[in-house]
Amino acid sequence: MGIGTLLALAAGSTIAGNLLILGAASNVIIVQRAARHGAHLGFGTFASAGIPLALIQVGIYWAYLTWTFG
Repeated sequence: MGIGTLLALAAGSTIAGNLLILGAASNVIIVQRAARHGAHLGFGTFASAGIPLALIQVGIYWAYLTWTFG
């Protein structure tokens, strides 16, 4: 497996973690802790920030990987 493949795999993992609450276990932990302190962070609220962020990341990672590994 080449370095480009490994970087693409890492990028995909990062994107998945930022996309939705269930994308990473740490997201679920943060949402649960926030709820204990009275802050509600629902699926839709998380997605409204996560989806645009993930789309931006896809563009950046695609450009970087294409430019670097062509």
